[in-house]
Amino acid sequence: MTPTQMLAALQAEGLAPVENLSPNWRTHDRNHIAAWGPVAGVAIHHTAGTDSLAFCINGDAGLPGPLCHAHLAKNGTLTLISGGRANHFGGMAQNAYDAMVAQAPVHPAPAAAEPVDGNTVTYGIEIENLGDGVDPYPAAQYEAAVKWAAAICRHHGWTADAVIGHGEGTTRKVDPSFPMAGFRAAVAARLETHTMPLTYVEVRDTALKADQTPATGYYTFVPSGRITNGTTSQTADPIRVDIDADGQVVVRLAAGDDPDTEPEGLTYTVIRRTRHHDKGPLVADPPYSIEVNAADAVPGIDLADRARVDVMPEFIQYALTVAGIEPNPATGDVPLTPEIIGALTQTLADQRYLQRTGGTITGTVTTQRATATDTLLAGIVGVEAFDRVRILANGTIEAGPGTGARDVNWRRSAANEWTTDDSVVIALALRHLGTTLGFYGATAAAKPTVTGSTGGNAALTSLLTALATLGLITNSTTA
Repeated sequence: MTPTQMLAALQAEGLAPVENLSPNWRTHDRNHIAAWGPVAGVAIHHTAGTDSLAFCINGDAGLPGPLCHAHLAKNGTLTLISGGRANHFGGMAQNAYDAMVAQAPVHPAPAAAEPVDGNTVTYGIEIENLGDGVDPYPAAQYEAAVKWAAAICRHHGWTADAVIGHGEGTTRKVDPSFPMAGFRAAVAARLETHTMPLTYVEVRDTALKADQTPATGYYTFVPSGRITNGTTSQTADPIRVDIDADGQVVVRLAAGDDPDTEPEGLTYTVIRRTRHHDKGPLVADPPYSIEVNAADAVPGIDLADRARVDVMPEFIQYALTVAGIEPNPATGDVPLTPEIIGALTQTLADQRYLQRTGGTITGTVTTQRATATDTLLAGIVGVEAFDRVRILANGTIEAGPGTGARDVNWRRSAANEWTTDDSVVIALALRHLGTTLGFYGATAAAKPTVTGSTGGNAALTSLLTALATLGLITNSTTA
């Protein structure tokens, strides 16, 4: 498996692996020592210690890392360490290798001789455990190990009998400290459950309190239902993610993988719980929905751009108080003049917290954005999750169907020049008032004059030259 295939297989099995990036697990391997593969099975290990992630990544002078493909912590966190050959097995007995390749239901006691390089032919996982037969394997950890083994077997089309314990492949080891027969039975049961490839989309948001300091709390993303592909159906689990110290939230949500998947994306209900005050309770914002499609996978989703979030009254009241603005005592309304809007946006730097319904603004309102691709204005119809139209700070106008990403644009490409990356269809009439014109990529030229006698070929030659100058034809005629 390539690293990309490995990650996709684990995610499709329902795991959310952590990708170690220092060093990058995709290139952290021992391929320079010997070939990686052909692989024939999956090896299960225990660490015989605690806090072993760093050691599994780096190893030591006598046994350089990586020491496995994945490390599995007590809480079920799976960390990817290597996408290639790893120093996890060492020598393997021939009879153990033969049984693994044959996916035999009986795994014999390993012979003393170890002619097979187990590092080349197996994937390996290190499960955090003392290995003393007393230290337990929590349910979340054991289940994640089963899913890890099943994901690899499913990718290769192996049965659960391609999974062996380290102690079943060599007389030097005894791990893991749980019965492999029961583990293989759990993997076999898992393999009977049909799964499908899913795309995972990164979703990002920022949560700030009224004073613009990072909020504390968490988000919950609840999927709308099941994703089906033919006779296969799969449910994405609800996910809870905490807001970090900077107020940032990043989560990976499942979407469909191809056009045959129905629906192509899932709708998630987003519930945010934050503390309005440092010692206050966690309070839930009004829930809202976002649609996550496979097409969102590469750029990801910024919730501030995708979702319309209802503003909590205390945010607006705080902004009005700080800005020194008093509502009309008779109606309770606040006049939205440019000066007041400027004061509010200065107070609430995160402008997605400023919402209004209807009304008229008199005067010039300037929205200052940090980058050219930031949004100035967007329009959503009804309950659609996608903008129908969006104007960016660089002047680009984007439009879409409302049911998916925006797919057409109109933008400035050079001085005095508009362009689009898409097609333009004229339904009624087109009138050109300029002094130059070009077609099919030809340099714009002035309106040509056809000369010469119509009694001979001079006028025809002049006409062909004129049409070629405009780019309408390629003149390949001969005399």
